[in-house]
Amino acid sequence: MTTVSIVIPTLTRPEPLRRALESALAQGGVDAQALEVVVVDNSAAGDARALVERYAANPGVRVRYVAAPRPGVANARNAGVAAATGYWIAFLDDDQEASPRWLANHLAAAIAANADASFGPVEARAEGGAEMGPFTPYFERRIARPDGGDITDLSAYLGTNNSMFRRARCLEGDAPFDVTLNESGGEDSLLIKRLRLSGRKFAWAAQASVIEWTPPRRLTWAYVRKRKFLSGQVRSFVHHMLEPPQWGHILLWMAVGVGQAAGFGALALVLKPIDAARSEKARATAMGGLGKVLWMRRFRPALYGSGLVS
Repeated sequence: MTTVSIVIPTLTRPEPLRRALESALAQGGVDAQALEVVVVDNSAAGDARALVERYAANPGVRVRYVAAPRPGVANARNAGVAAATGYWIAFLDDDQEASPRWLANHLAAAIAANADASFGPVEARAEGGAEMGPFTPYFERRIARPDGGDITDLSAYLGTNNSMFRRARCLEGDAPFDVTLNESGGEDSLLIKRLRLSGRKFAWAAQASVIEWTPPRRLTWAYVRKRKFLSGQVRSFVHHMLEPPQWGHILLWMAVGVGQAAGFGALALVLKPIDAARSEKARATAMGGLGKVLWMRRFRPALYGSGLVS
């Protein structure tokens, strides 16, 4: 019986994928025979097949290649869930590197807390020895809760990067991730919101850490602003996609967004001539606020699928 399936969606990133795959296969504290790795190739050309099949050819290694040629982040995640056979399904992004006991620590935290899903910390590092500088907070996830602590109340700030779900309780149906969000993302936030509303419990796996390797092209304020804008949009539009839509929550987030956009936008202008770094941070926060207001589909940038790869 497979206890855990590790799903790694990927799109034309061979070297990061190799690193993520090797870290998944090097997990300690878990029975290798109860573990499988499912790599979902979201490229139309099947770019990852040769790399994955080289690892799959090694004796005792349970690695499977799954083709999901129709671009889209939700398509890739759904294909991985459909192919996985584990009682638990863990998600590792192809630009992440799992710590040696990542999976064992997820299992320990989730089981001890009797949780339906667990989420772990994400540490940001720059590719090629570059410095993260002021961009670090925008690519990390740190939560000040004890190992195994209940973080269900923080569901709005969680995502599938570095996560593990009890399949039968969290990933039912043919498409648990909404495919209408293939290009914008936010499909994981919507799923997590729905799970919380259905009474699922989330635990913090404080020791289940991963490194997220950030390419230099993302280490710009222009990219951070785009990412913050979409993150702000997600805060609002997930409530619109519920049945029925939660208009009270939408209006609340929009009001918060107006305050952030106006307040931090003004602060960015004031700081620009005297402190460029703080001005950029304020501008990024203002863009997050603007996203909460302009959450409608026509304003959503494409970060996945046929759009800009995030």
